[in-house]
Amino acid sequence: MDSTQWEQEEAKIFQPGTPVQLKQHGGKIYHVEEYDPMLVPPIWLEEYPKPCYPEELRILSDLFCVLPQKTLQIA
Repeated sequence: MDSTQWEQEEAKIFQPGTPVQLKQHGGKIYHVEEYDPMLVPPIWLEEYPKPCYPEELRILSDLFCVLPQKTLQIA
């Protein structure tokens, strides 16, 4: 696999909105804000001040999320 294919696969894994944890700081959940293969490190997280390498992150794929419900008013 060449570097372009690798970057494309990595970009799919770290799409914006993907929930992750920092391996060394566990506990807090962050969301990927941006993946930019032109930057080193390439991954920016929402509400985290510096970019990260993929190996620093744990992807959280088995989260149970409660979605907000819309309340409808019937006239």
